[in-house]
Amino acid sequence: MSLLKKLTPDFLRGRYLNIQKRLQNLELEVRHLNSAVDTMLVSPRYVPADEIGFNGQKHRKKIFADIMGAASFDAIIETGTWLGNTTGFMHLTSGKPVYSCELNPRFAALSRMRLADMDQVHLQLGDSRKFLQALRGSDLATKTVFIYLDAHWYDDLPLAEEMEIIGSGWKNYVVLIDDFQVPDDREYYYDNYGEGKALELSLLSEVIRKNNLAVFFPQARCSEETGGCCGCVVLVPRGELSQKLAKLPSLREWKMA
Repeated sequence: MSLLKKLTPDFLRGRYLNIQKRLQNLELEVRHLNSAVDTMLVSPRYVPADEIGFNGQKHRKKIFADIMGAASFDAIIETGTWLGNTTGFMHLTSGKPVYSCELNPRFAALSRMRLADMDQVHLQLGDSRKFLQALRGSDLATKTVFIYLDAHWYDDLPLAEEMEIIGSGWKNYVVLIDDFQVPDDREYYYDNYGEGKALELSLLSEVIRKNNLAVFFPQARCSEETGGCCGCVVLVPRGELSQKLAKLPSLREWKMA
């Protein structure tokens, strides 16, 4: 009888989904390992190039440059260092100190090696939420900061919690989130980890409302973008900063329903 129970559709479906998830995780690990090895062999030191930083997206880089020019930022905060390409790009382009964290020990060590010549780049190994909580208790909490959130690779999606920490810790900030759905341009790639874990506005609707955030999406269509063609969203408290961003040619404000 117990054998028959194991052959029920629900049991078989559960086993199939479990195997599918394990295979997906294995594939992801292999891709990450290949990226690490390729980078170590080809680019053991960070070297600026059009195809790296912000997924090699020219319009994303324009958004960053426009935001940097619109306000006087004291520092940049990043979650999800990965190989350090965007970290290095943001530092060299802006001239601002960058504080970044990476959960994966392999990528943390690799980015530390590649960015070793940049004294104003501060790298940490650890969970992005603990990292942001620590910065929230430092002098950086009184500064105007640009925050780049890209620590969403794993089953434990930290994005909503990251935004809660930021909203309770800073008054003057601009957040740019990578791999985010652009609602009216489905050609842009965005991360979707299953029910309730898609990087879309519904995931952040409560924190957007709670912190009275203005929402901006890229002005450029995906068909005009280069590189990885990943979507993004920019969030900023309504006020002086949001008014400045509303004038930028690379962004368009999105009216929440």
